[in-house]
Amino acid sequence: MENKDVFNGKFIPYIIKNGRRLNLLGVVLVFGPCLALALQGILPPWEALLTGITIRLPMLISFYIHEPISYFAVLGIPGTYMSFLSGNISNLRVPCSSVAQKAAGVKEGTKEGTIIATIGIAISTFVNIVILAIGVVAGNYIISILPEKVQLALNLLLPALFASLVANYIRQKPKLALFGVPLAFIMSFLGKGPFKALPAGLASGLPILIAVFGTMGIGITLAKKGKI
Repeated sequence: MENKDVFNGKFIPYIIKNGRRLNLLGVVLVFGPCLALALQGILPPWEALLTGITIRLPMLISFYIHEPISYFAVLGIPGTYMSFLSGNISNLRVPCSSVAQKAAGVKEGTKEGTIIATIGIAISTFVNIVILAIGVVAGNYIISILPEKVQLALNLLLPALFASLVANYIRQKPKLALFGVPLAFIMSFLGKGPFKALPAGLASGLPILIAVFGTMGIGITLAKKGKI
């Protein structure tokens, strides 16, 4: 009971207060280079700026909606703040959080899972910084001396990572996967075919939204029926 009081009464409020501040600071810093250039009188043409916003905004709105919701169960509240501040969410923070919780033997979405996810994501952030620094300094040289087959194999790392995550979740929730995986494949097919007739933002964002919220809806229905 005392641990629960500390988690809900101290830890989470502390995370929310400072997480909001740091993420807002991150937003300001992102626009820092733009403001610095603007103060020097270096501005893009308004026509080009509006064109870029028109193309990108619909797509970004869909990510703004589905990413926090779809990742929240794996990341938890602290992990969500850290991940959206540090980036590389789907290809690094989510896998690290999931693997850390699995290794610790805790369930995602629980208080214990949230603590382990926080530790896993924090460590991944520091490791990411070190590897990124090495990559910036010597990355091109290291890749250039690797055999060609190894260089080609590096292109398969991301698909392999996502495949392993999918396989893990299928094993954990096979009944939900019977609906969720086919729905994702159908949406992927529609996104490359019929949905191409839609505006660019909708064509890329709508399949993801339908797959994410469709799977969540199916999961809620199966949970209410006691099947998962």
